[in-house]
Amino acid sequence: MGKTQIDLTGEAAVIEEQEPAIAETDTVIAEDGTADDDVIDEDLDPRDQLPKGAVVNEDGSVTITLSRPVTLKTRKAGKVREKHFETLTLHRMTGADIRAINGVADEHRVVTGLARSTRTNQAVMNGLFDRMIDFDIMQAGQVLNHFLASGRTISTHASA
Repeated sequence: MGKTQIDLTGEAAVIEEQEPAIAETDTVIAEDGTADDDVIDEDLDPRDQLPKGAVVNEDGSVTITLSRPVTLKTRKAGKVREKHFETLTLHRMTGADIRAINGVADEHRVVTGLARSTRTNQAVMNGLFDRMIDFDIMQAGQVLNHFLASGRTISTHASA
């Protein structure tokens, strides 16, 4: 099928239409909600998915269980203490948190983001992060991505 186009000289030229590189057609198969491994769910945003086993708390924070717990020795006011981390609870960040993250060098942004989101002392998070395994770091990052990608804010029961 041809298309007529008039150029500036007033002469008509015939331009053949080409098929698009990707053709998309929609056919509804079933609306019963049954799972089908061959169906790609376009309603799911992978950035909005929490890690498996993550717990959404009443205040909107999310707790993840570390697959490998970490124990740190810290010193405060001259006393050495052991702190054992089996879980991390991440909270939505404020504008001040985002500014603090953007104010550090690129290589420190992830650790600073985790410190701000977990409401943990920066020095403690530096030590914790250095001892965490990649899987646990990725889970924490997935929670932060969930906060940024989702529209949910906090529970109406949360106190400021």
